[in-house]
Amino acid sequence: MKFNLAKYIIPSVISMVLIGTYTTIDGLFIGDASGDAGLAAVNFAWPIVAFITSVGTGIGVGGAIVINHLRGKEEIAAAETAKCAALKLLVIAGVVVTMLTILTYSPLLIVMGAKVETLVYAQEYSRVISFGALFQIMGSGLLVLLRNEGKTVRAMLYTVVGLAVHIALDALLVQRYILRGVAISTVISQLVVAVLCAASFRLPRKEDALKTSGADILSSSLAPFGLNFVPSAVLLFTNYFAMRSGGTEMVSAYAVMSYAVYFYDYLCQGVCDGIQPVVSYTHGARDSLQKKKTLFTAALVLAVASCGFVALTPVLVNNMPKIFSVSTETENYIRRGFVIYAASYPLKAMVKLVCAYYYSIKKLWVSNILTYLDPLLFTPLSLMLASSFAWQDGIWLSLPLSQAAVMLVFLPIFMMQRRNQI
Repeated sequence: MKFNLAKYIIPSVISMVLIGTYTTIDGLFIGDASGDAGLAAVNFAWPIVAFITSVGTGIGVGGAIVINHLRGKEEIAAAETAKCAALKLLVIAGVVVTMLTILTYSPLLIVMGAKVETLVYAQEYSRVISFGALFQIMGSGLLVLLRNEGKTVRAMLYTVVGLAVHIALDALLVQRYILRGVAISTVISQLVVAVLCAASFRLPRKEDALKTSGADILSSSLAPFGLNFVPSAVLLFTNYFAMRSGGTEMVSAYAVMSYAVYFYDYLCQGVCDGIQPVVSYTHGARDSLQKKKTLFTAALVLAVASCGFVALTPVLVNNMPKIFSVSTETENYIRRGFVIYAASYPLKAMVKLVCAYYYSIKKLWVSNILTYLDPLLFTPLSLMLASSFAWQDGIWLSLPLSQAAVMLVFLPIFMMQRRNQI
């Protein structure tokens, strides 16, 4: 079976970039309505949002891996069973995560370092996000599964509709309700996406999907979940060290920078999500040639994107502080931070591609090691070491250092896997 890679990669990249646009647009409204305190509050609350959407994306990608691997082996009935399992798991995860975040969002924000006015804003935002977790998980997971069905353009169009709803609600609600209004827009727009996606699925009858396929999907979901959540897990540690080094202004600077960096992250993740159905299918079908071509194409696209974002650094430095209406002190942090962060772009792209490739071919131990070493070890260690000898600049320097460390760990693994890698 031949795949038109553009059919998968282009809509996936556009969809992920549009999802990244959600946060940027929110930041514009928040900066205008509440300034540094509001921007910092969202940065503190963002790991909660990211956890919710990463659960949905993780289950969606995990399901897609299993489904297309089975299709590649021409086990069509089993693939349909796996699709049912993935849909059931999304519903179950939505209910569980909703209950979990409702109970824990407030103490989590305190632990993550939110204080005074920033804490009040973050609690308002997180309360609404937590009650709407089911819709966010369903929306993010169903989009992935819909792309895996080959309905890539349809998934992209649903993302456009969700973005339009989100912008319209931001315009109506943010000036009056501040961060609560942003959270309402997020939940409602994801509900719209979830309903549109759910209407596009046809399910087989009489399949005990969860019993036969659920465990395989969950194990395949760990690395995709981590790859989507890692930037926000990194955010936890960076917020702590930024608050300690430069206070609310430095956390606000990191928030503004994150809007641009997340845009890049979403672009890279779009490429990885785009190749996943092809790599999983060709691995199941033992089509090594097409798998190699797919991997090479993705590497080339990510290399071009990395160079493009590095080249955009002067534009971001000069314009982002003005666009987000930040204070002078926050602007100074942003100017230094963007230049240092630029070194991390190609490293981040390589890490994402390597992880995505390995979970797509179900070598889960490799992808899990590379995914979770960063937030659990390298980021905290880099922040401690870099901030001790470079103080405030060390906060920004920690990102390229941690990504370089992940790639150094990958080298011996790559050498071990060399014979069977492709």
